[in-house]
Amino acid sequence: MILEYCRLRYYEKTHDEILAMVQEHITEDVKFIVSEMLSLFYDFLHREPYYYWDREVFQQTTASLESLSDNYYGELNVTEDILEHFFLGLNTYKQTADVINDLRQVNDSPEIKTRLYRIPTYISIVEGCLSNLFRVITLLLDQTTTKNYKAQNKLDPLCTILRNNDFELLVRDVNVDVRNAINHGGVVYKIVDGGPVIEFQYIKNREYQILRMPIYEFDRLIDKVFDAASAVILGLVTFFNSHKSLFEINLKEKLFIPFSLLALELSIPDARCRSISSLSNAKQLNVDMYIKNTDSGYINQMAIMISLMVYDRYSDYDQYMISFSSERLQSSWIRFTNTEVSQMLLSTRSFERVLNQAIDRGDYVVWPPSTEEVDLNEIKYFRFPNYKNESFSINHIEDASLPDRKRLKGHLYIGDIDKREEIIEIIRNGIDWIKNLKNAPSPTFHVKNGEMEADSIYLNVYRKDTRKNKATIPSNDNFVCKVDYNIDGKTTLKYGGIGEYIWNQLSRETVGNMLIAWNNSIYRKITKNKIGRNDLCSCGSGKKYKKCCLV
Repeated sequence: MILEYCRLRYYEKTHDEILAMVQEHITEDVKFIVSEMLSLFYDFLHREPYYYWDREVFQQTTASLESLSDNYYGELNVTEDILEHFFLGLNTYKQTADVINDLRQVNDSPEIKTRLYRIPTYISIVEGCLSNLFRVITLLLDQTTTKNYKAQNKLDPLCTILRNNDFELLVRDVNVDVRNAINHGGVVYKIVDGGPVIEFQYIKNREYQILRMPIYEFDRLIDKVFDAASAVILGLVTFFNSHKSLFEINLKEKLFIPFSLLALELSIPDARCRSISSLSNAKQLNVDMYIKNTDSGYINQMAIMISLMVYDRYSDYDQYMISFSSERLQSSWIRFTNTEVSQMLLSTRSFERVLNQAIDRGDYVVWPPSTEEVDLNEIKYFRFPNYKNESFSINHIEDASLPDRKRLKGHLYIGDIDKREEIIEIIRNGIDWIKNLKNAPSPTFHVKNGEMEADSIYLNVYRKDTRKNKATIPSNDNFVCKVDYNIDGKTTLKYGGIGEYIWNQLSRETVGNMLIAWNNSIYRKITKNKIGRNDLCSCGSGKKYKKCCLV
């Protein structure tokens, strides 16, 4: 049978290998692994910071859940509500793990790092992750008691319920006072006795309270609650793995929970299904995959196997679109029709023929992976600097480079300066500063990068750096002009990158190697132009001069 063959190929030896590692390093009680839990078990064995899970918390989670199941006179049900909270907690956990890996080692100042990393990370773990996981357990407990646990959804009552029902280790490191200070009180960074501390301010029992915590202690608290969250998830995964029969879910429904379960089923160590979704018209099912192997042949095989397994669950979509991405691969995708997947499943049409059909009609976009030697950490943490002096400031610098052209763009702020020649001089000075900036390579495709002088600079020039009023449209009084600088005088942008309609409303002129599109025509200097009426306009619009800037 084709489907069974695809499943065997898809998982290959993965199941037995992970099962052996789970029995050796997690618990011998796991005798098999269902496909939905395979990638999660793998992560808690191999992925940082997942594998720092707290063993005591894990053991209490699994032991108490099993005791709950064994001693309850009826049968526990893993309902849709329970799984919804599980996936909400799990998704927040995954995102927080990425944040920890990315930002924990960043060398920002202690104060900035506290604001950007420590505080939001703690809240994400406690509020977004643990609160949902605690809800999973209280909803299971609710089925075994006459008490109304189901009505509780706030952190403090949830912690109390768990303490009273043999889950006290799960909440051991949850500091509700710190949570309350962050959400409802105040958090202040201070230097006390020569060392940095965080001052948490909150109201408790109607009295104003202050808790001072050294930064290293807060870092340790973040680690503890994250490791507790890791252990609770691993404990729930272990319990769900052994009691999948308790799931009360219609897997054919096109909803969040069935889609999330299928996404887990399609996840293996080297390929993760990040999401499954359908278009609003319910005509196309989208499967988003992250992969390590970026070989086109591997991608082709994966697309075929995934489409067959998805079709087995949801056979009424017109199209099945499988997308692939990784750190070294531009977003790629393959789309099959319902008929094609059905024909492959029934062996009435070969895999190769279906793949060629998708290629012929343009439903196949698979980019070659980047093989350029690059430092992924340098790219991940690379930042362009900002600039400020008495006359102007520059920020929001971005890279828009091509394989043969180094291109940088940014925002330039000139304040109240209103004289044309002064504005142009500031633009030149801004370009002189930007063009010598280093840009990082791209991880997915080659671009011209490094410390060489930029070939092109694109600037949006404004009066003030405000939160609003950044639109490059004539009605925005804060917008002064767009600047297209090119070292060879030849623009690579059409209509200034803003569209023909708006571009034609701006007053354009060439000043040296700069094409300036003024928002106010009073700044444009009218000079005799040597371009012929029927020549292409130098602004890069693609039109003849007589029908463009001459007008």
